[in-house]
Amino acid sequence: MKPSWFPCLVFLCMLLRSALGGRKNKYYPGELLLEECWGQPKTNDCVKKCSRTFKCVYRNHTCCWTYCGNICAENGKFFERK
Repeated sequence: MKPSWFPCLVFLCMLLRSALGGRKNKYYPGELLLEECWGQPKTNDCVKKCSRTFKCVYRNHTCCWTYCGNICAENGKFFERK
């Protein structure tokens, strides 16, 4: 292999690496924990889904899990045990 091919090969490998997912974001263990919603959410509550990293785009909402999946619930709405 000629020395002029080496930079091209390195560039191609780096290009493939970025195309196949690149660098992963690391999360702290406490960031990816979910709480259980203690209550029966209504249908319109089940529409507000969490992101894949369990974050909510709505203000004053927290991601929690229910029978309809991971939803963004208002703080204090479903978190009390009944």
